[in-house]
Amino acid sequence: MLAGCGSVQQTGDSQSTSAAEIASADASAPGEAKTGAPGAAEPVKVTLPQLSYSYKLTYLLPGDKVAEVQEAHRTLCEQMGPARCQILSLQRGTGENTHAEATLQLRVASNEARAFTDSMGKSVTNAGGRNTESTIATEEVSKAIVDTRARIEQRELLVKRLTEVLRNKSGSVEELVEAERSVTQAQEELDQARAWLTELQGRVAMANVDISYGSIAASADAGSVTGQLGDATLGSATSFMIGVRALLTVFIYLAPWGLLALLGFLGIRRLSRRRAAPPAPLGDG
Repeated sequence: MLAGCGSVQQTGDSQSTSAAEIASADASAPGEAKTGAPGAAEPVKVTLPQLSYSYKLTYLLPGDKVAEVQEAHRTLCEQMGPARCQILSLQRGTGENTHAEATLQLRVASNEARAFTDSMGKSVTNAGGRNTESTIATEEVSKAIVDTRARIEQRELLVKRLTEVLRNKSGSVEELVEAERSVTQAQEELDQARAWLTELQGRVAMANVDISYGSIAASADAGSVTGQLGDATLGSATSFMIGVRALLTVFIYLAPWGLLALLGFLGIRRLSRRRAAPPAPLGDG
């Protein structure tokens, strides 16, 4: 009996010890979330904004280096391939002994746009030019992307439901015709939403880069000076011939009227002389 009681008492002490250890473990980390415990706080998901980037760069270069640097930037874009860089437009002024100007519009992968602009800046510096303007603008399109995806899901569901109605042919003829029209309209809206989503995603994936080139001073090499003098001589001769042509044109138009005026003047003068002349004396009879 005593042995049995002792055994029971020992078992109770072990249970008390286990309960105390559990309580101590619970109290040792107050406020800590327990893995797998019901009601545990989940980590907050952070959604990065979807941004569309656009770069605007202006370079000032020697007049004879504008075309060279522009071609270097064009080649740099073409070497990246159309998936990473696309040429939208290229324009260049070919004035001689004047301030040259050029523009280049590109679309570059957003994650490579910074490195690309740095490479362009190095080529400008090597050509003796400098950067006079550098602008980076961003536009957040996260809301537009989310709204467009929701619109796509709604239209897909609508098209599916209306297609089931037409497939089962449940309803009157008027209802079926109206359902067919609704399917067509919903499908058009679905295609438009998908195209808009593709454009938004493209604006996020590719950054617009607008580059303007200007010349520090006019080019004055031998070829340009000779060409300029030749243009000036040709322009002077052309102006002289235009003036002669204008005078001849006026003369041709006014010559007949001038001739008529001259004949009239001579006729009037002759009549005036006849009237002013004294009458002839009568002979003695």
